[in-house]
Amino acid sequence: MEKRVVFRSGWLPWALLAPQLAVILVFFFWPASQALVQSLQVQDAFGSSTEWVGLQNFRQLFDDPSYVESFKTTALFSVLVAGIGIALSLLLAVFADRIARGAMFYKTLLILPYSVAPAVAAVLWVFMF
Repeated sequence: MEKRVVFRSGWLPWALLAPQLAVILVFFFWPASQALVQSLQVQDAFGSSTEWVGLQNFRQLFDDPSYVESFKTTALFSVLVAGIGIALSLLLAVFADRIARGAMFYKTLLILPYSVAPAVAAVLWVFMF
C-alpha cells in the first residue's frame, strides 16, 4: 500500500517548495540567462564598453577549424567516459546482485570509496592548515 501525504491547505506545498525554487532561480537560471546574453555581446578587456553582435560570436567560433576539432574530441571523450562508466557500473551492480557468499563484504567494498573519500579529504584538510 502506498502512503500519500495530503496537505489540507493549498499554500503549504508552495511554501515548502519556495526555498528550493529560489535557490534554483538565483543560482541556475539567473547566471545561465546572463551568460546567454553575454555570449551575444562583445566587451573590451576591462568591461567598460559593450557592443551587441548577436550570433556573430558563434559564427566566428564555428568557422575556426581548431575549435570544431577540439569540440569533436571533447564530445567523443564525454560520450566514451559516460558510456564506459555506466556500463562498468551496471556490470558491477549485476555482479553484486548475483553474489551469494560474501555479498556484504563485496557490497561494502563497492560503497567504500563514497565513505572514505570525504573522510580522507577532511583529514588532509586538517593537516594542511
